[in-house]
Amino acid sequence: MALTALLCVFFLVGRGGRELPAILCWLTAATFTSGMAWYASRAVQSMAPGAPEKRFFQAFVTAALIFAVGDWIQVAETLADPLSLTAQSGTGLARTIGLGLGGIVMIGVMATYPLPYRSGRERLCFHLDLATVVTAVAAIGLYWSVTSVLAAGAVAGVVAGPVVATLVAFAVGRLYLSGAAPFRWHVGVIGPLAAVLEASARTLGPELARTGRPGPVFALSLGCHILLLFASWREYSDYRSGHVALPTAPRRPYSLVPYFALAVLYTLLIATLLTRGLDVRAWIIQIGAILCTGIVVARQLTAFIDNANLLAERDSLTRRLHTMAFTDSLTGLANRASFLSRLDETTGPVGVLLIDLDDFKPVNDRYGHAAGDAVLVQAANRLRDNLTPGDLPARLGGDEFAVLLAPRPEEGYSAVADRLVGLLGAPCPLPSGDTATVRASVGLAVGEAAQVLNVADQAMYRAKHQGKGKIETAA
Repeated sequence: MALTALLCVFFLVGRGGRELPAILCWLTAATFTSGMAWYASRAVQSMAPGAPEKRFFQAFVTAALIFAVGDWIQVAETLADPLSLTAQSGTGLARTIGLGLGGIVMIGVMATYPLPYRSGRERLCFHLDLATVVTAVAAIGLYWSVTSVLAAGAVAGVVAGPVVATLVAFAVGRLYLSGAAPFRWHVGVIGPLAAVLEASARTLGPELARTGRPGPVFALSLGCHILLLFASWREYSDYRSGHVALPTAPRRPYSLVPYFALAVLYTLLIATLLTRGLDVRAWIIQIGAILCTGIVVARQLTAFIDNANLLAERDSLTRRLHTMAFTDSLTGLANRASFLSRLDETTGPVGVLLIDLDDFKPVNDRYGHAAGDAVLVQAANRLRDNLTPGDLPARLGGDEFAVLLAPRPEEGYSAVADRLVGLLGAPCPLPSGDTATVRASVGLAVGEAAQVLNVADQAMYRAKHQGKGKIETAA
């Protein structure tokens, strides 16, 4: 890195003629890409078999080898004619093809790397975030390309910068926004920066070479190569020492990166309008800002729909949990908690029936628990079907039921109790085809809510002591 810094200063100063800088630049660049391939291959060898990031770095090795081949051919062409346009600008055919193929390999493996999608809605939000970042990068890349081209007086290279920036932003942003990147932050930052340096060198190279000022091209290209070499060496060093900590999926269901990209666009737009007015560069940034704003608005609308769905799901779940908490799972009647809650809410005198099924245990012992459950379900259905809408039947537990009666004339409470005793004493068909007969002991009490349940319970036990199928009314 120190050597690179010295060489870049040497290139920018412009001392040493035109032949020596070109030879030094491409010879050093070819050495760096060879070292990049070697370190990357060593890093792959240090990875565990089947590691998900291994596929990415195998592609990294392939791209580095392709870069190295193109650079060594560039060295041969430069040694043959160091004053040629291709030697002074780095735009030799072999090197151009090598950079293109290597870039395709890298972008391809990043663009096809598997991502942890969990739902279609999540996938849509991810792609909208990615579209925001890519659009912003494309607009900024086109802005700087136009600026550089206008400064250098060349028009042919205006497309190279934004195309490269867009592809790299798509590939790297896709992995970073998903939280499934197979590399650490230094590779994610260094890779795009190296691509920007090389794209800038190729954009400005031909025109600067024609005017006899290739120094900036050599410095930009060598900066790209040393960054890639450093990234490769850092991966090898980390894997060799075991200090590997790949980024994990973010805990937050959103990313701040798209909003940061949008803020950069508007900042650049304001600066351009203040310094240059409404020229072509301002229009480029303005169109990019409008497109990104539209994508962000679509992302927000998607989030609003998600929130509405989540609220509806929450309300549905709340209703289900309420039903589960206050409903007896076997019979579908209110459970003890629901009955007591309703009783506490009642003001004034209330009527309560406490019902205990006689001879229920012999049904379980003789026919099994499935038969006992069938008897309980039929008893609950008879209670539910033969009460008024204002009455609340409940299963308190086991074979014990209760009914909170709506206000009625005093003799009406006893009539309800008589009718229910008759209904509950009717034979119950069992799943086996047999029938079972149980009777009900009922305690009836009418009074204040705070005491009526205890009084009805005592009355029910007195009824059981009198015999099966009896009713006892509390005084």
